[in-house]
Amino acid sequence: MVVARREFFSQSEQRELDDVVSFYDDKVTQYASQELQTVTLKTLLGLGRSGSSSPEISTPTSGMQQKQTSSSTVPPIRDLEINLDVARYARKELPVRLARLLKATQKLPFIVGTNPYIKQVYKLYYDSFQTLTATPQEIRNKEDLDRFAGVLQTLVASHADVIPMLSQGFQECKKYMRKEDIKEYLDGVIRARIGIRLIAEQAISLREQRDNIIEELQEGKQELPPQGVSLLPRDVVGVVHTELKPADLIKTCASFVQELCDVNYGSSPEVVINGQTDTTFTYVPVHLEYILCELLKNAVRATVEFSQKIGRSALDPHGRDGTKKQVSLAGGGGSGSGSGAGVIVNQDDDQDLTKRPNEFGHPPVEVTIAQGEHEITIRIRDHGGGISREHFDAIFDYSFTTVKNEEDESDAGAGDSPYGVDSIFKGVNRLAMQAGLGGPIAGLGFGLPLTRIYAQYFGGDMQLVSLQGYGCDVFLKLKQIDETLDHLQI
Repeated sequence: MVVARREFFSQSEQRELDDVVSFYDDKVTQYASQELQTVTLKTLLGLGRSGSSSPEISTPTSGMQQKQTSSSTVPPIRDLEINLDVARYARKELPVRLARLLKATQKLPFIVGTNPYIKQVYKLYYDSFQTLTATPQEIRNKEDLDRFAGVLQTLVASHADVIPMLSQGFQECKKYMRKEDIKEYLDGVIRARIGIRLIAEQAISLREQRDNIIEELQEGKQELPPQGVSLLPRDVVGVVHTELKPADLIKTCASFVQELCDVNYGSSPEVVINGQTDTTFTYVPVHLEYILCELLKNAVRATVEFSQKIGRSALDPHGRDGTKKQVSLAGGGGSGSGSGAGVIVNQDDDQDLTKRPNEFGHPPVEVTIAQGEHEITIRIRDHGGGISREHFDAIFDYSFTTVKNEEDESDAGAGDSPYGVDSIFKGVNRLAMQAGLGGPIAGLGFGLPLTRIYAQYFGGDMQLVSLQGYGCDVFLKLKQIDETLDHLQI
C-alpha cells in the first residue's frame, strides 16, 4: 500500500515536472523565434504536378537516368526527388509552426492553461515538437523518407481530436476570457493547424501515391511512362484534387447526413442538387467534405425539426420503431434508411417534382452549384424556419450552442435553429459525424466558426442569410485555387 502510494505521488510529481520543463524549454523559444518559411500552393502543387518542374527540385544527372526495359524497372528518379523535397520542407518547417502554437498557448490565462483539455492539447503539440526535432534533419533517400513519413502519419493520427478537446476546454473556461480573446486565439490555432496538416499530409500522400504506382508497375498493372514524365497522376496531387467535381462530393455527404437524420428522427428530406452539376475545379477534397457535411447537417436537421414544430410531419423524433442504426460516410445512396430519402441530381430547374415535400412532409434541401469566372459558388437552401434574431449575431461565436445535456429529456428549445443547437447528434452518432474530418465537434459550438475558417483559408468565404419563419440560404464561395496559386500562402 505504501509503495503504491509512493509510486502514485512519484508519477504525479513527474508529470508536474514535465509540464514545467515543457513550459520553459529554450528549444521551443528558439524555434518559435524563427521566421515561417511559407510555401505557395503553386509550389505545393508543382512539387507533385505531372510533367511540371520546380525550382526547389534538383534535376537528376545523366548518370542517374533509367533504362525502360520492363514494367518492373525503377521509375524516374525525379518522382523520388519530388517526395524528398516535400519531406525536407516539412522537416524544417513543422517544428517552427508547432513551437509558435506552443508559445501562443503559453500566453493563455493560467486558469485556462491548466484546464485538463487544453493542457492535453498543449502536451500533444509539445510531444509532436519533441518528436520532430529528434528526427534526423537529413532526408537523403527512400529509407529516410519512409521513416519520416511514418513519423508524420503517427503525429497526424494523434492530433485527430484536437478540435473537440479545444471545444470542450473553452466551453469550461469561457467565463475566464473575453469572447474576443478566445476568438483571436482559436482563429490563429485553427489556421495554423490547417497549414500544418496540409504540409504533413501532402508529404504523406505524395509518398503513398508514388509507392502505390511503383507496386502497380512491378505487378505489370501499369506501363512505365516516358523518361522525364512523372508517375504521379494529373488529377490528384497529394491531398489536392485538380478535377474535383462538387456534385459528386455533395451527393456523398448528403447521403451520409440523411442517414444520420434517419437514425435520430426516422425520416429526412430529399437533397436536390441542381445548377451547373458538371462543374470541376481544383481543391482539397477533405476540406470541402468537412464544410459540406457541416452545412448539410444543419440544413437537413433544421428542416425536420421545423416540420415537426409546424405540423408538416407528425413522425416521432426517435423514429417509427424507436431503433437506431450505425451509419458511415461511405453509405453512398441512403440505402437502408428509415425514410427512403434520396439525393437527386436535377439538371433541369423547371422540374418542380423534385421540389415538392416528400412522403413525410419535408420539403427538400436544395443545393445549387454555379461556376463563375474566378470562383465556385454553392448555395444550400433549406426550409427549416430560419434563425431567431436573438441567436443570429452569436452563430459564429466559438462555443455558442444551446444543446441540451444527454440526460435532459425535456422539450425545451424544440424547434430552435440547428445553427446553435445540435441535440439530435448524440453519443456514437456524434462521433460518426466527423469521422476522418477532424474529430467529433457536433454540439460543441465550433461547427460554423470552423466551417467559415476552412472556406476562407484559400481565399473563399461563407455567408448565411436567414429568413426567420421560413428558412436559410448559405452561400459558400470557393476560389478557383489553380488560378490564384502564386499568392496563396500555406
